Amino acid sequence: MDEQTLISTQDPFSTDRNIPDNSGLESDVSKNQLSPENQIFLEDVLEGLSQSQKSLPCKYFYDEKGSQLFEDICELDEYYVTRTEIALLEDIKKELSEMIGSHATIIEPGAGAGIKIQTLLNALDSPDLYVPMDISEDFLFYSAGVIQDKFPHIDVLPIQGDFTQPTKWLDKNSHKNKVVFFPGSTIGNFDSESATDFLINLRNLVGENGSIIVGVDLIKDKQILENAYNDSSGKTEAFNKNLLIRINQQLNANFDLSQFRHEAIFNHEKERIEMHLISQRVQSVKINSKRINFSKYETIHTENSHKYSVESFLALARNAQLKCTKTWTDKQKLFSIHYLIHV
Repeated sequence: MDEQTLISTQDPFSTDRNIPDNSGLESDVSKNQLSPENQIFLEDVLEGLSQSQKSLPCKYFYDEKGSQLFEDICELDEYYVTRTEIALLEDIKKELSEMIGSHATIIEPGAGAGIKIQTLLNALDSPDLYVPMDISEDFLFYSAGVIQDKFPHIDVLPIQGDFTQPTKWLDKNSHKNKVVFFPGSTIGNFDSESATDFLINLRNLVGENGSIIVGVDLIKDKQILENAYNDSSGKTEAFNKNLLIRINQQLNANFDLSQFRHEAIFNHEKERIEMHLISQRVQSVKINSKRINFSKYETIHTENSHKYSVESFLALARNAQLKCTKTWTDKQKLFSIHYLIHV
């Protein structure tokens, strides 16, 4: 959507929410019945699948089911990112609190289940407001309700929408100490140009007196990286294929999930993990009224996760006119957290 919107619903914090079973292969939705949001979804899907290297926008991973699958991935042994970052946050939380100061407004794009933010909120001096943002409305309001219950002294204001777009509500409301909390290496999903633009948007959002806390996954051994995205339990495969399920259900498509195989590889040249869905045979897939043809072993590129050295991320931050006042890494140098302010 064009901007984040403030959502008001009856009982938005109800805990009686079930994650739907998106197991169907085909929807009854016709072209004329597509909602405006699904029309945009359809256009994005068809544009990506019409390229010589077929692709799908990774932001569409995060419907309610996809968001839950991602939280499951974060608990896997192979997926070092979450536990490493949480341990690092525990180590530095007092220092972060001192740097942020009192009465802060904490803004978290892509908030998910809100696990990591709890470490920060527990450490802060009298924070005024927590603003979680997420594209999945149901998941967002459930998670926001959990945070509100745990931190009744802090105002919690969830904003549903695409967090990569400008956030006009926050621009229009004056908060002297705005802090963006962007953990989890999500910055790695952007290419360098898009990451720079995104950091510029965050810089403009927090203003001259604000700050940005960013989690960044570091370059490391190829096997560690590939194991993290090809887990033995199949959770990442389910997460990747859930995107096809969502297309089936919302866009009247007929992807046969059994005919696509998940694979994540580390691209040394581009210093990134690439996630793909690989067609296992020559096939044709219907999406609404459009046919998309696949050759055997042709891939759909669904996501990138760029990895950085500390130095290469700091160069990226400088391109966005941000200054890093402090960088922390774990002892194994798997992960880093950076505190950024205006130059």
